[in-house]
Amino acid sequence: MRSNKKAFTLAEVLVTLGIIGVVSAMTVPNLVKNYQNQSLVTQLHKVYNEFSQAFERYMSDQRVESLAESELGGGSAAGVRAFMQNYFKIVNDCGGNYFTASKTCFASIPYGNINSNTETTFENTCHGVYTLASGAAICIDAANNANYVASIEVDVNGAQAPNIFGRDVFVMFVRPDGTLYDQNWINNGETTDFSGSKGTATGAFGQILNDNWQMNY
Repeated sequence: MRSNKKAFTLAEVLVTLGIIGVVSAMTVPNLVKNYQNQSLVTQLHKVYNEFSQAFERYMSDQRVESLAESELGGGSAAGVRAFMQNYFKIVNDCGGNYFTASKTCFASIPYGNINSNTETTFENTCHGVYTLASGAAICIDAANNANYVASIEVDVNGAQAPNIFGRDVFVMFVRPDGTLYDQNWINNGETTDFSGSKGTATGAFGQILNDNWQMNY
């Protein structure tokens, strides 16, 4: 009796596998990149929430309606340190340095830019540099500015890679009412700027806020 069953030939199987391989090579890297980026955004969101809640509690405890009326809003390094020590679980206190010979909060190697080969090394000091329990590295400076009372540089995964501005390194600014925003994003025309001269002033945090916690640049 003749069988009517049909099967793929070896050539057809090989062609199919080849097509699958090409499609995978095209799509998998983008899927991995998007997953990694979203993971970093999730960590950034966690830091954002931690600071938002801390500022709210701080103003309540200080009995002020504006951070400008508090010790933190006076541009005081002592006020910054008291705020951080009282409202955060700190696992590493680097003083006013991004890194030292004995302590590392931020990476000591140069940080890269997304669209440029230019690299930047953190060299200036802050009022307070810390590693939080979440693993994020924080540099916080009090400021006497009409728009903001403090700026916060964040490496969401500490000294770990990728160490790239706009990937795991961002800058947040603190309004007198305790809300967080990105002054650099405003200064850049409400867009990102990853040119080599910008360093941390990429506006990446503002873009992520504007895009509802998505890294679309």
